[in-house]
Amino acid sequence: HEDPGVQSVTVIYNYYKKFGHTTEVMGASFRNLDEITELAGCDLLTIAPKLLGQLQESEGELPRKLDPAKAQSMAIERIVIDKGTFEQMHAADRMANEKLDEGIKGFSKALEALEALLQNRLTQLSGGTNLCLAAKDLLKAYDLDGDGFITREEWLGSDAVFDALDDNHDGRITSEEIAVGLGAVLTYC
Repeated sequence: HEDPGVQSVTVIYNYYKKFGHTTEVMGASFRNLDEITELAGCDLLTIAPKLLGQLQESEGELPRKLDPAKAQSMAIERIVIDKGTFEQMHAADRMANEKLDEGIKGFSKALEALEALLQNRLTQLSGGTNLCLAAKDLLKAYDLDGDGFITREEWLGSDAVFDALDDNHDGRITSEEIAVGLGAVLTYC
């Protein structure tokens, strides 16, 4: 499978099962059914309600792709980690590099946005505020790339909350969807 997240979970699962690590491996942040079916057999999967519904409606076989017994027979070498080995492995792992970089940049932008949001909120407290403005402020806080939407990658909260706010299930949250989610009956936001 081409998806780096699926590849990463598969490698981790097989390694842990091969060497008897007792931790449970969990896949999450799926964007489509193919990613989920590629990890069939993983210890835990966090699946958004929309995708779970699609899975329930689908028919056919769902073969187990990840299997601890199969992992036992795989030719996987035990890794001995020291600082140099870790740095070398990290540098060679596209998924690790991209996600770490994305995470650091995302948290930095989120911190800056939160600081701005708090400053604006303190300024507004004296004059009051409305739900539409609060929804727009919330959008600004999480819209890290400034495109006017909050994507699942920018959202730092629960997948279930994201899915509940993403009313049209397009993978992006607008300020209008936030306002509706907060209980506003608005004609314009």
